[in-house]
Amino acid sequence: MDNSGTIFDIIIPMLVFISGSINSGKTTTSKLLAERLGAVLVNVDDLNDTIPNFNLATDLDKSMDLAIQTINSNTEQGKDVVANYVVRRRDFDRFEREIKTQPQIVITLAPRLEVAQSKRGERELSQWEVSRIKHHYDTGIASPRFGYIIDNSDLSLDETVDSIIQIIPKSNLK
Repeated sequence: MDNSGTIFDIIIPMLVFISGSINSGKTTTSKLLAERLGAVLVNVDDLNDTIPNFNLATDLDKSMDLAIQTINSNTEQGKDVVANYVVRRRDFDRFEREIKTQPQIVITLAPRLEVAQSKRGERELSQWEVSRIKHHYDTGIASPRFGYIIDNSDLSLDETVDSIIQIIPKSNLK
């Protein structure tokens, strides 16, 4: 069959990266978003479990190396990816340099501090997590100067996912 002169729709896989502090809803939101988009879910916390003796204080760059490798592997196979983890400015800059697909949409879930520090769903927070959430808010994790920010304090899970889908360029929705 001769396809010369025929225009084919080429859809380049996308990355939607959900960031935010502890207890902001990253994992729950990412799971439903990946399901609704038919995308691969990359939960960076799960990847961290594969790093021997993972230490939050010293191994974040290893974590991002593994995340970028996993994201690129999936997008090179033509798969959309929804990933989640806390994204710092330097991680965002690395994504732009090292992830080989476009668009790369980074969305930070940023419920009000008192909401993030409260019991949401079944999750019980440790005192360390409560203080780490405060640290994230004090250091700008919940209000980065890149990507999009959604205050999901008063949104249901479905409303949060709907808000994210509205941000994705229509040309990337299948």
